[in-house]
Amino acid sequence: MKYHDYLTRRYLSRRWAPWAATVAVTLGVFSLLTVLAVMEGFKIEMRERIRGTLSHLVVEADPFRGLVGEDQLLEAISAVPGVKAVAPHVTTLALYKVGVMDHCVLRGVDPAAECGVSELARFVLSDDEINLMLQDRFMLLPADRDPMPIEQVEQVFSLERRRDVLRWRLQEDPGSGFSVEAPPQPIIVGIEALRSRKLNMGDVVQISSYSPITLEPCSGNFLVVGAFQSGVYEQDLRWAYTHIRSLQDTLELWDDDAEDMRLSGISVKLDDYSEAETIKGEIRRQVEERMFLDADDPNRIPLRSPSYETWEDKRANLIKAVEIEKRIISVLMLLIVAFAAGMIFLILMLLVIEKERDLGVLRALGATRSGVVSLVLRQGMLLCTIGAALGLLGGWIFLENINAFHDFVFRMTGLRLFPPNVYYLERIPAVLRWQDILLVSLPTLIFGFFGSILPAIRAGRHDPIKALHHE
Repeated sequence: MKYHDYLTRRYLSRRWAPWAATVAVTLGVFSLLTVLAVMEGFKIEMRERIRGTLSHLVVEADPFRGLVGEDQLLEAISAVPGVKAVAPHVTTLALYKVGVMDHCVLRGVDPAAECGVSELARFVLSDDEINLMLQDRFMLLPADRDPMPIEQVEQVFSLERRRDVLRWRLQEDPGSGFSVEAPPQPIIVGIEALRSRKLNMGDVVQISSYSPITLEPCSGNFLVVGAFQSGVYEQDLRWAYTHIRSLQDTLELWDDDAEDMRLSGISVKLDDYSEAETIKGEIRRQVEERMFLDADDPNRIPLRSPSYETWEDKRANLIKAVEIEKRIISVLMLLIVAFAAGMIFLILMLLVIEKERDLGVLRALGATRSGVVSLVLRQGMLLCTIGAALGLLGGWIFLENINAFHDFVFRMTGLRLFPPNVYYLERIPAVLRWQDILLVSLPTLIFGFFGSILPAIRAGRHDPIKALHHE
């Protein structure tokens, strides 16, 4: 078997065509690994940002009926083992008017409670940060930014803050109908709404919606007192937060039958999200049990039909869309690897045809049929393995320096390959998983094997007497 190494070295050292196939394999593996890592990083980054604006679980009712019995609901859900925090909310689709008219998703929350179930404290911006972000339209909050203290978040919604903002605004734009001592209710908008100039700090915004109880239009004035940046562009453009009691009053959510204000739902944060399905079932059981207590029982929750969903359930279509995109791109990129395997097949097939006499001589000198098959197969797998190894190494080095490469291209050409205003990411996310390495390596070696085995079998079937006679 010593002739295998000698003949393989001799053939590969004197021909450039086999190395063209190796380069093709290298480029295919490099491209596939890079795409998978960037797609995985983008998926993780997107999930984290969506998760930041939502709680682990939400108990939500039909918008026309709502939930009532806030105290009993909060007590029942908080008593379930594994529940870390709960917070009520009211959410409505609304129109706002201040110079221009547009729509938004207005969410009424209790600031302190909401900070316990979502990342609101990490998203709310200080005045200095707002000013910096208005100057730089691509600026994003650093990932390691510390959350704003809850007391400071509450201060943003406070009466003192509204008075200060209105007093500052009236100095620039004196108006009538607004008293500094009794300012409109607070509203915090996404930073993209400010960047787009649809809204400005200190604007008094007229918000119109409808009451699900009276089914009549209702409106109220709100004062823009702050901004947030969640990292999800659509939410930073369309979402707005206000105090839950202010929104309940504006929407006239008093329920005469239950003698309580209606809610849109209860947000829930868990100690361990991996137990979400189990805890969701227990919350359902606790809430429904209380709905069927006696009418005079103080723990009774008025009968409604709420839904129980995790944040992944609420964003299932978006998450699945990204996963499907990753799979489709993976299949398309595997075609490059298959093409490289096809090159190996053609090169080895040409080798077998060209070296028919040499293979006949080799068989006549005592080489077995399996030895000839092994010789050709070894050459093909060597080319494929070297290409895969170089592709993996090159892909790893590139992914480790992908943002430095992007910055270099931007400095040289002014071209942003990953523009922040499109992807809403300051840096290119790349996460290299061992599963993706296997997904790249195994198909490459399998394709290389099938691209090599057919020429090897053809070579092994040659009759040495016929091969020599033919020559």
